[in-house]
Amino acid sequence: MKLIELCCKNCGASLQPEDVSLQLFVARCPHCGAVFAVADPTRGEAAASEPWRPRQRVPMPPRVEVLDLGNRLEIRHRWFSPALFFLLFFCIFWNGFMIVWHVMAISMGAWFMSVFGLLHTAVGIGVAYGTIAGFVNQTVIRVGQGLLEVHHGPLPWLGNKTLPAHEVKQLYCQEHVQHGKNGTSVTYSVELVRNDGRESLVKGLNECDQALFVEQELERFLRIEDQPVRGELAR
Repeated sequence: MKLIELCCKNCGASLQPEDVSLQLFVARCPHCGAVFAVADPTRGEAAASEPWRPRQRVPMPPRVEVLDLGNRLEIRHRWFSPALFFLLFFCIFWNGFMIVWHVMAISMGAWFMSVFGLLHTAVGIGVAYGTIAGFVNQTVIRVGQGLLEVHHGPLPWLGNKTLPAHEVKQLYCQEHVQHGKNGTSVTYSVELVRNDGRESLVKGLNECDQALFVEQELERFLRIEDQPVRGELAR
């Protein structure tokens, strides 16, 4: 038997057996977080050029609820994740430090020091708002009465939209890998194809199963046949 060394298609790092799913023929790089398809080793290199395969059915992920009333579909996704507790402690420390900074600067009459700290204060307030939103917000996707609606709340957030459901021709998922000083982050989005182009429906999902489940349920309800789309998440 010929041994095959698998490497990440994004960063070139070597992959271990536990990084590869032999059931889905998908690999995830532990170094950069990229997800990509791999050929079935039992069928040779020709498998890579075979026609696309339908996705397997995705079970309902945690923190996702579905209400299907026949003529109306509602999908709810809670934003909460355990990582928010780290951000909570960070916000307490950061904003507490900035409060002390401003109090000391003003008490000493050093207004320029207080002004200098305004940018850092704005950053702290922004992170705190996002953290609170993560604890209380949810994304609600509704399909009914000829409309497809996305609403984030209860705290106001960008990305709310309403569009005619009949304009949606196809849905697909994308992976977004961001490399920063503190490491690599991976998020997923649900995209849609309309007659006049493509646009994002939902962004910032932490798990690929969440995005795939939303795509699956919307296509089922709208009776859209799943078709491959260039740039979509590997099948």
